[in-house]
Amino acid sequence: MIEFAQPFALWTGLSICLPILAHLAYRQVVEKLPFSSLRFLRSSSIPRSGRRKPSDLLLLILRIILFILITLLLADPYWRERDSAAPNLSETKELVFLLDASSSMSGWGGWDNALAEIRSRLKEKAGDRFGLITHQDGLLLEHPIGTPSSELLAVLEELKPQYAQFDLQGLVARTSELFSLNADYKKIVVLSDFQKSSWQEISGSFAKFAIDLELYPVGHGSELWSDRTGNFSIIDARVAPGGDEKVRIWSVVRNFNESRFDLNVSILAGGIVRDTVPVNLPPQGTEQVQFILPSKDFAQATISIEGTDQYTVDNNRSLWILPPLPRKFGFWQRSSEDVPDFLEAQFLRAAMESAGDGVWDRWREDDEKAKEMRMGSDRASLDLLLVLGLSGWFEKEGLAPSLLDHLEKGGKAIITPPADSHVLMNKVLKESGIIDFTFGGMNRTAFRMEPYRFEVLPVDSKLNQVFLGDSVRDLYLSQILQFINVDASNDLNAPLQDRSGRPLILSKSFANGGRLVFFTFRILPEWTDLPMRNSFLPLIIELCDLNQRSESSAGTLRLEAGNHPEWSDHSMETRQIGLFQVGEQRIEVVHPLIESMPEVMNKNELHEALTGVHFAESRKQSDQDVLESTNEKSLWLWFASSAAILLIIEMILSSPFKLSNPREEVASG
Repeated sequence: MIEFAQPFALWTGLSICLPILAHLAYRQVVEKLPFSSLRFLRSSSIPRSGRRKPSDLLLLILRIILFILITLLLADPYWRERDSAAPNLSETKELVFLLDASSSMSGWGGWDNALAEIRSRLKEKAGDRFGLITHQDGLLLEHPIGTPSSELLAVLEELKPQYAQFDLQGLVARTSELFSLNADYKKIVVLSDFQKSSWQEISGSFAKFAIDLELYPVGHGSELWSDRTGNFSIIDARVAPGGDEKVRIWSVVRNFNESRFDLNVSILAGGIVRDTVPVNLPPQGTEQVQFILPSKDFAQATISIEGTDQYTVDNNRSLWILPPLPRKFGFWQRSSEDVPDFLEAQFLRAAMESAGDGVWDRWREDDEKAKEMRMGSDRASLDLLLVLGLSGWFEKEGLAPSLLDHLEKGGKAIITPPADSHVLMNKVLKESGIIDFTFGGMNRTAFRMEPYRFEVLPVDSKLNQVFLGDSVRDLYLSQILQFINVDASNDLNAPLQDRSGRPLILSKSFANGGRLVFFTFRILPEWTDLPMRNSFLPLIIELCDLNQRSESSAGTLRLEAGNHPEWSDHSMETRQIGLFQVGEQRIEVVHPLIESMPEVMNKNELHEALTGVHFAESRKQSDQDVLESTNEKSLWLWFASSAAILLIIEMILSSPFKLSNPREEVASG
């Protein structure tokens, strides 16, 4: 059958009226003959003609045919004949809906638009074979090709956006495997808001598997593939002591729009709004909001943006406002009956329990956790482990792997030497890879000999900043009566030395924040008077870097929705946003920040990433596939030739005839 590549050019067929009007308006001119006299001619009346008829009907018909050919020529005619070997798309078409179920789909009306489009296609294209793939409840949800439309419609009623992030790349990769092996035509319809933060690293190879791709954007408003507007978000919230039995809660509010905006931020505690603060947000900027609440009246609070915007999920942030749980320390020692170990533990226990402010920053001994770690449990953990008088018992119980695991996970530890067996201590620590030094004998003060003292701290050291001022005198007056002489390796730091340059304390840092501190002397009066001085407690705190709390040690663990904690035997799902408590661990599951981003992917870039070919090449290949599935022959040359022949004939017929023998004589009466 004949089809036209440029059907709009057929409107030029109205030009056929031009030759018709020209022929109607044409009048033939009568040839004049000279005549001598008209006196003998009789007058006659000329009959009136009621209608004017076109002249030269043959020429008119020829011109009309010529105009018709020119019109069809401009419309680019071709003959399309369906190839008998091509598949019948109406019977073999397979279509898979890839539905983005990320949290951002719940904003800007995207989720409802996506479900409405799927329902519409399921009802309109009853002859196609459908499939569906998405994520729900942390798992990949797929319905294979051939699932009845009624079943898919029922599934759509149960789907909902997911707060937790999911493996979008895995979803894309799995989609290409859902089609049947003998499918003649395969198509994937991706329904998503195509948020840039989620899709910018996604890739596919649909073109390799001869899969047609359709990107169906939702939640873009009136202008498709443009960045969205109208979102405000609480991107962070923290709590800190405020003094006078109060807590200070501060939050950061983000404006994702290009214009300045005024809004109100409130804090809800105990089911009542306790305070509201007006905020003026700069374009694409943030503002900090602070609230003050009594420290013992409430366990949790919720910060909210008043009103609604295009994406309401990130307008609230819940947080624990109780003081953090005490940080825990514990001891490993030979036995409680060993007098030096018992006395040393008493000094260190009193020092650690007096650390902090007693309200917001507290330390508490946890003997049970220490025993669990000693038994090899990888779930038990302490903020500070103190190994007293390390010697043969440490090797006999095989505690080196547990101590090393504690340090590599970010824990802190203090080791003190035994009263004897220093060589065995050196062997255990060196062979296990915990710390590498060589024992070089014992340094003791003889009778009436001046005790060893600390060397002046380097000006650029952290300890110098801690003990700057009068407190440094107390540190320098400390007496070291005996200590072991060590030859340390290059990866160790010696934050404190005696005045002869010999290390008194060694420290080693680990990749995840762990810190090992080795004292070359015991915390006992026979070894030093340091525990009797005010500088003893800040020295231990700074050497072990205990001033900074990690989120896990602060008593509150903050997780983005979808992240699974690894600190507990309890199974816990973090797909829901809110506050949770497992044992003593408080947990805040917060909204993922990337879901609040309004930026949208570029259509062509995304198409290239998913198909694996350049967008222009993809279009060209698609057109080539259509040509291969049909037998098309252009008729342009035939119509052009016919028009040229008619034009030549028309020019011949319309040219005036010249008289070869013109009559010049005068008619005679």
